[in-house]
Amino acid sequence: MRILKRGRRTILPQIAADFNDGASASVSVRTVRRTVINMGSQSRKPTRVPLLTALHKALLLSWVRQHYHWTVDDWKHVAWSDESRFQLYRTDARVRVWRQHH
Repeated sequence: MRILKRGRRTILPQIAADFNDGASASVSVRTVRRTVINMGSQSRKPTRVPLLTALHKALLLSWVRQHYHWTVDDWKHVAWSDESRFQLYRTDARVRVWRQHH
């Protein structure tokens, strides 16, 4: 559990390597996965969230004040886009990290 809590972005192969460095017997990544799940942790995608600065907050507040009175008809003229990723034929090499279940 200490190895898991030490780094928030720790991946399973790194956890196994850290454990195997100090132990007399080596364990596989699969064994580490089972143990981590049994201890109550979950696999998640790491998120990167940009921090809001004072300037960002001021700009957001300004935008909200300019648009708070808009009606549903006004919002119908806005083109909304969603940002979805699609990849064919190869992996994106993203990793999963392990966090305690809340």
